[in-house]
Amino acid sequence: MGADQVDQVWDVAIVGGGAAGLSAALTLARARRRVGVVDGGRPRNAPARAAHGLLGLEGINPLELLDRGRKDAASYGARIISADVTSAEAVPGGVSF
Repeated sequence: MGADQVDQVWDVAIVGGGAAGLSAALTLARARRRVGVVDGGRPRNAPARAAHGLLGLEGINPLELLDRGRKDAASYGARIISADVTSAEAVPGGVSF
């Protein structure tokens, strides 16, 4: 991780920046929690042509969905960190990784 992200303390640490992780990040960031999302950048649905069952987004390209999700979560202050998690620990006031 970059030096600006080392020793950062988060209220919530989300491992994985897929649709579920980004949805959680958006909801928690809107609730004014300090949210860090760590994503290794290897989405499992990258080969898919479309995502289905998403209200208002039926048939969206999965990579476009992730891009929109990152932007939405970041707009409320969630930090999206491109990295692999190697360790995490509970610390006073939150979580650090």
